[in-house]
Amino acid sequence: MTDNTYHKILEYFRQISEGTKWEGHLYAVGGCVRDEILGAPIHDVDIAVDLPNGGVNFAMWLLRHKYLVDMPVLFRKFGTAKLRLRKFPDEEIEVVQTRAEKYTDKTSRCPEVVSGNIEEDCFRRDFTVNTLYRNIKTGEILDMTGRGVHDIKEGIIRTPLDPYETFDDDPVRILRCLRFAARFGWKIDEATMEALKKSVERLAIVSRERWGGEFRKMLFGHNVKASLGRLVEIGGLQYMNQLMREMSECVPESGDKSLLEIAVEAVARLEDEGIEDEAQRLAAFFGNVGMLRTAVRDKSGVMRYPRHEHVGGLMAARALKNMGVDKDLAEDVKSIIQGRDEARVKKERQQKLAAHRELQQHQKDEKAARKKERAARHRAMLERHRRHARRKAVQPESNPQGYPDPPSVPQA
Repeated sequence: MTDNTYHKILEYFRQISEGTKWEGHLYAVGGCVRDEILGAPIHDVDIAVDLPNGGVNFAMWLLRHKYLVDMPVLFRKFGTAKLRLRKFPDEEIEVVQTRAEKYTDKTSRCPEVVSGNIEEDCFRRDFTVNTLYRNIKTGEILDMTGRGVHDIKEGIIRTPLDPYETFDDDPVRILRCLRFAARFGWKIDEATMEALKKSVERLAIVSRERWGGEFRKMLFGHNVKASLGRLVEIGGLQYMNQLMREMSECVPESGDKSLLEIAVEAVARLEDEGIEDEAQRLAAFFGNVGMLRTAVRDKSGVMRYPRHEHVGGLMAARALKNMGVDKDLAEDVKSIIQGRDEARVKKERQQKLAAHRELQQHQKDEKAARKKERAARHRAMLERHRRHARRKAVQPESNPQGYPDPPSVPQA
């Protein structure tokens, strides 16, 4: 979404709310206001309505007055709705009520939601950089924490309330904190970082679906080392599922890093090379996971992992399916990982064939050398015989002066 489209949407809401009960109660909130101040591309427009059940009621009011493309998607439990305006059909807009939240169940991150005023809505948010409100009627930006604009300009991530309480209530904020820091290159406030590290065990209650979503955003985003790398460093990724736990505990004998650390480094290398393809990044991350199931120790005592790419492809496809990844994408990842195995087997076969050919050539060369040596010995022997024959042919006779032979003596 362009900045121009964003402002046109806000102006449109201002016009249609004039003279209605909604006038002065509509606010652009959160990421869109943050990105507007940053001068960054705006991806989502969230509109807060500071009236009881304002999100759902405002969405239905828009529907009745035929401002919408079709029926909005309603989430009545949270007082929110997703909709598309007829004038801006390509943009999905989320309308929410200002609300207060109360976390009573420590085994769940789903709060009890009640309608609240705009100040309560502000302080229940995750970070100060996301607590800014733009009044659609007046255009005024409200910074009720007194730190929102400052932290955006200075690149600081901190929580509006006590960070221990913030992360304890909703541990997904731990993941979002690391992701925001990596995405914008911001630093995390010291107190916030300390609370984040000490609250990491709370990640155990995060649902599989939410884990999968945050994991993919980190993996496909920028600065993987600062997001996933730091999450691995503080021991957080192991709470995602059993496979991640096993990867964090497995350290191949050939090195001193776990499979999880190796996986993050592999993705970081792709990022350094400018490769953003999702299948390639997932394949890089899960490329060595087959080592968990194929480890064997040979007769010499060395640990080996035969055909681990083939097994790893199957494991990766199963893990991605459980994470809710598209089936076609999971198959592409499987093919890439197993393709490395096929390439390795092909390379080994070619190496064996080359070695065999080299051995044959060596044997052929040795045979030729022996034949040449025998021929040389035979020629040398013939030459000796010829020299001997020549010497015998030119040997001097017993009477070289030509005296006559003595007469024979008659026998008695």
